[in-house]
Amino acid sequence: MFQPVTPTGPPPGTPNGTKKTATIVLTVLVVVLALAAGLFLFLFLSERGAVADTNSQVTNTEQQIKDQKGKLSDTQSDAADLEQQGQDLQSTHDQFQACADAAKAALNASEAELSAAVDKMVDACPEGIGGT
Repeated sequence: MFQPVTPTGPPPGTPNGTKKTATIVLTVLVVVLALAAGLFLFLFLSERGAVADTNSQVTNTEQQIKDQKGKLSDTQSDAADLEQQGQDLQSTHDQFQACADAAKAALNASEAELSAAVDKMVDACPEGIGGT
């Protein structure tokens, strides 16, 4: 008996079937790779824009910090000046208080103590009080 022989090559009626399939596969692969390249390009450009925006925000924030440090320095200087003025005013107050206390003592002094009380008042009161 005869055994059927299987022919090699493409089946009859489909000439060059493997070339057509390979072309379709390669075309699909090229399209997929082109889409992937486009996607990566889009992502790269959008991230580059985001980085530029972030750098701009960092620069603005650094400038704001620098401005705030300048204002803080000015405020600290003003506070030191005000503290010195407060100390000066306290010293003046203490001098006037001593003068007022000596003046009250002179007003309440008896005739025998009056001369000594007036001398204390003159010593306690700074020059220039009352236009003298």
